Amino acid sequence: MRHDTLDYFSVYGTALSMWVSLMALADFDEPQRSTLVMFGVLTTAVRVYHDRRGYGVYSGPIGTAVLIITAKWLRQMKEKKGLYPDKSVYTQQIGPGLCFGALALMLRFFFEEWDHTYVHSFYHCALAVSFILLLPKVNKKAGDAGPPATLGCSTLCCTCV
Repeated sequence: MRHDTLDYFSVYGTALSMWVSLMALADFDEPQRSTLVMFGVLTTAVRVYHDRRGYGVYSGPIGTAVLIITAKWLRQMKEKKGLYPDKSVYTQQIGPGLCFGALALMLRFFFEEWDHTYVHSFYHCALAVSFILLLPKVNKKAGDAGPPATLGCSTLCCTCV
């Protein structure tokens, strides 16, 4: 594949994973969730095609997602007449997740010319930690499928052959 194509999809995949992760944090029900994810897929594709090196590639999806999440959570706080989500979510997930996300973006845009190999690797590590912290700990959409599947010796032997 051409380097230009790989570069496009690398930036696109990163920006889109940010959008999808933030939409998971928002915890929308269907069809709003699918609609917002598709909105992000299409607008991110155009944004990355237009300028994949600019700040807008990430600031657009992040800014829009933060506005959507804020509006949804403020509405739920009004309905609940209290803090939504719980204080522990802000201190254990959102705060640290945003800090690691900010660190990742700073590494990406301000420090990558130092030593590209190492700084870019730390950028991906900080971004991964940010996603781990920001994603909801419980998948409310998964339902109860029973106990997880186990891999027996026969299964492992058959897949190795």
